[in-house]
Amino acid sequence: MNFYSVDYLIKQTNINDTIGKYLMVVVFVLMAVGAVASVRNRLQTRYRELSIIALLLFLFLAGARYTDYQQAKSQDDQKTQMAAFVTKFAKTQGVSKDKLYFNSTTVSDGMLVKMDKKFYRLTISADQQSYSLTRVYLINSKVKVVK
Repeated sequence: MNFYSVDYLIKQTNINDTIGKYLMVVVFVLMAVGAVASVRNRLQTRYRELSIIALLLFLFLAGARYTDYQQAKSQDDQKTQMAAFVTKFAKTQGVSKDKLYFNSTTVSDGMLVKMDKKFYRLTISADQQSYSLTRVYLINSKVKVVK
């Protein structure tokens, strides 16, 4: 079972979004180079065909990014919400952030919290305005802490 530190939860970024954005920029540059080359050499059709291929690839990638946009936005919102929750949780519990570890990267009912060497289950209300802590004991004591 993995437990994540507060620093990890706050600094977590999505590498797939970054790669997708760079790939879109590269394809857009290729499309622009192909368009300029086809305008300069109107008699040679290979530049025009390369620009059309780059344009189609760009449109495909843009469409794929658009369909993933809502899901990525929702996940980003949940991660931002988790960082804010962790900060408030540490303050209300009077515990240093360095001694807190969570088994989820998003706020969810039933997630586990490791404070020092004790484990607790968080029960969150439906409106996510309150929570309760219940001490739990792990059957499998193999815990991996991701910092």
